[in-house]
Amino acid sequence: MISYVISLRGILLRFITAFLLLTTGFMMAHSMGESYVFMNINENSVKGRFELTCDDLNKALQLNDSTGLITADNYGDFLTQIQEYVVGHIAFSNAGKPIPIRFTAHEVRMIEKLSNYVLLDFTLLEDLNSPPEGLDIEWNFLFDIEDKHRGLVVIEHFWRANLFENESYVSLIFDSDDRAQRLDLTKFSLWTGFAGVVKLGVKHIFEGIDHILFLVALILPAVLFREEKTWYPVQAFKPALINVVKVVTLFTVAHSITLSIASLGWVSLPSWLVESIIAASIAIAALDNLFPVFGKRMWLVVFGFGLFHGFGFASVLGDLGILGEHKLLTLFGFNLGVELGHLLIICLIFPVLYLLRKMSFYNPVFLRLGSIGLIIMALIWFAERAFDLSI
Repeated sequence: MISYVISLRGILLRFITAFLLLTTGFMMAHSMGESYVFMNINENSVKGRFELTCDDLNKALQLNDSTGLITADNYGDFLTQIQEYVVGHIAFSNAGKPIPIRFTAHEVRMIEKLSNYVLLDFTLLEDLNSPPEGLDIEWNFLFDIEDKHRGLVVIEHFWRANLFENESYVSLIFDSDDRAQRLDLTKFSLWTGFAGVVKLGVKHIFEGIDHILFLVALILPAVLFREEKTWYPVQAFKPALINVVKVVTLFTVAHSITLSIASLGWVSLPSWLVESIIAASIAIAALDNLFPVFGKRMWLVVFGFGLFHGFGFASVLGDLGILGEHKLLTLFGFNLGVELGHLLIICLIFPVLYLLRKMSFYNPVFLRLGSIGLIIMALIWFAERAFDLSI
């Protein structure tokens, strides 16, 4: 009966693990009764980091009050014992060959107000031509002492999987009934990484409200034409749509230039300056809807401000740590995603504006009041960003 229950538990855990992997990981937070290894897989190296609580290490090393307990203050005194225990109870191999664990750094950190974790950085493989197809992992940490303990392997960084500084992609879950598993990396490729970066570009557009509002300021007058200081509705859908796509594509070309040179480290501008000019771009584009002065030279405004929007996009890639490898593919994929995001916004907004263009309220409400609202919002952002104000 006992063996049946254990077997059923193992089957259930495997089912849950498979489900989680099929749904590309799950949002993970540190929990008591769990130990972690975070994997950083690059094109030429495989590194990682163990995160183990002081309480679990005390149990593993069978320490008590009389022998002295591991704490956040004295963990360094036990470092050799900790490392020896980890190496003896967590093992990596590839193609049947054991891979030695080389520890490189260590620290202790309170995580999520749960417990003090000892963090052990390590290197497995270096000087590779490409990532390995997989790693075989045997996990016996604390299982012989704590039957319900679990070990989690998390891919924290892997370009081909579009994972950057990500602590939520749990790939393997070990328990006392399932101690040996393979971390399969063959399901990830340059194509999946590239597709992921494209999605990241699309996602960023919908998260960057200032970029969206700049586009809105450009699209509002796109269903009208101006003659003798008066706005009239356009007669045909297709030509008006093509003009909008041309303008937005020009914007993409401009920000692609500065995104590339900033990401490659050739030019750097202060963040407050870039963000302030982005806010100003919204105000100026909206102001031109009320008092048109640029006319056919509007493309210069779009291109010029697009250059500064590119610096804003570059800061996003920098914060994500996404440009460590495959820089050209990353830049191309992200720019492509941004352009697709622009086109999707056009597809959502432009047809609605086209249907409303002949309504009597379009000019006073959508064009004028809409532009005034954009100007007010942009000026507030400009003041906050340029002068560090809170409005």
